[in-house]
Amino acid sequence: MTLRSLAKNLPPDPYNEGWVLGWGVLRDRHPWHFVDVFADRNTARMEAQRRGDDYVVEYGAHRLGSDDFICGVSLPEG
Repeated sequence: MTLRSLAKNLPPDPYNEGWVLGWGVLRDRHPWHFVDVFADRNTARMEAQRRGDDYVVEYGAHRLGSDDFICGVSLPEG
C-alpha cells in the first residue's frame, strides 16, 4: 500500500516561501533519497518501515515540487 502525500496541506514554512513543514522520509545514506513529507510522525514511520532499514524520519522543511528537504534539528529515527 502506498501512502498518499498531503504535502500541499501542510503548514507553510514561515521563513521560506513555497516550503512546508512536516515529517520527511528519506534514505540518509548514499545514494540519498527523499521520499515524501507527511503531516504526522506515525504515518512517516509507517512509510519508512515499508521502505526498509535505510530509511529514516526527520522533521523539517520541504520545498514543494522538488526533493529539497532541510532537516537536522533532531536525531533521525529509524
